[in-house]
Order: sequence, then structure tokens, then C-alpha cells
Amino acid sequence: MGRADEQDQICRSSRHKDALYPAELSGRRTICAGCRERLEEDLLELPALYELCAHMLDLRRHHLGERVGGHRPRGIALNEAVVTVRTDILGVLASWCGLVSVDRAVPGPDELGIRQLTTFLTIHLGWLSEHPSAPDLVDEVMEIATSAQELLRPRAGGPLTLGQCARPGCEEVVRAEGYVDGEPPYRLSCAAGHAWAPDEWLLLWGGSNRHKRSPEGAE
Repeated sequence: MGRADEQDQICRSSRHKDALYPAELSGRRTICAGCRERLEEDLLELPALYELCAHMLDLRRHHLGERVGGHRPRGIALNEAVVTVRTDILGVLASWCGLVSVDRAVPGPDELGIRQLTTFLTIHLGWLSEHPSAPDLVDEVMEIATSAQELLRPRAGGPLTLGQCARPGCEEVVRAEGYVDGEPPYRLSCAAGHAWAPDEWLLLWGGSNRHKRSPEGAE
């Protein structure tokens, strides 16, 4: 086997740039099993990250807005970062959806919404895993997911209070804790030990807000 053939059997995603050993490919895939799994995880998580960027901005405004007179530029910078990250997420996903639509001659998503875009790419994930540009897809999706996670990590101060726990019968307060290595960018939990995965955060947000607006025991 020549050197070029050997290179064709190695995953070219930047995830492996510091690895001691190259990640080998299987079958017709152009990315390794680990990269395919990471890609799928990022696609599933991106809708929650996309929405949380805006929600967490609202939270910080609520906690800091009226009490940090003289710090308006920081709020503007944060707002610009949120807009940039959300725009980048939609732009990257739409670009790859366009590639799939053209190369496979299939209709693309019916609208450029975050869930429509990620769902479309997930449906075609098997085909994408064998595309010559799949390593670039892994890198780009990983980059936009990481950018959103970085934006959500608190830089200073204590945890943010989100409201009363949405678990039935629980009256503890839910807080978004600071980043811990190996954990999501925000760890949402209450003192009773109830915690929420990233794909449940938006449900918690809506549930806790409804709970605060409604009389006790009301739906």
C-alpha cells in the first residue's frame, strides 16, 4: 500500500491533530467512528445551545442590567457576541444543507430554522460520513458548538438563579452553576439533586417561567 493510500485510511478531522496515533477509517466512511459520534452529538445539542445563547443573555440583563450603570459597552459586546455566534451557527448549517440538497438532488429544509437545519443534516448523516468533505463538516460543527459553549460559560460571579424547580413536589431553587471541566457549559441543578441535560434546558426554562406566572397548583 502506497503512502497516499495509507493517508486515505486516516481520519483528517482536526480532532486528531494532537493524537499519538491516527484514527483509522472503516468501510466507505471518510471520518472515524469517534468523529461521527461527536458530529451527531453536536448536531443534537446545537438547537439548545442556539436558543440558550439568547436566553442567557436575557438572564444576565435581568441580573445585571439595572445595577451596572456605566458598564453599557460590556452589554453591547455581549450582545454582539450572541448575534455573531447564532449567525455563524445558522450559516454553517445552511451551507452544509445546501451541499446535501445539491449533491443528492433532494429538497432542502422548508425553512432556515435551527431545528429544521440540524434535523436535515442528521437524516443525511450516513451519506455525509462518506463524503470527501466530512472531516471539514466535523471541524466546522464542532467549532460553532464550542463557540456557543464558550459564550455560555460564566466569566465571573456566582451562579444564576433560574426559578423554582420544575420537578413535581420540589420547591428548591434551580441555579446555573459555573463551568466545571467535563460538564456542560452551564450545570443546571437544584439543591435536591435534580439536574437537566442540555436538550432539556429549554423545557425547564419554559416550565419554570410558567410556574412563576401561574397561581400555586394552576396549570
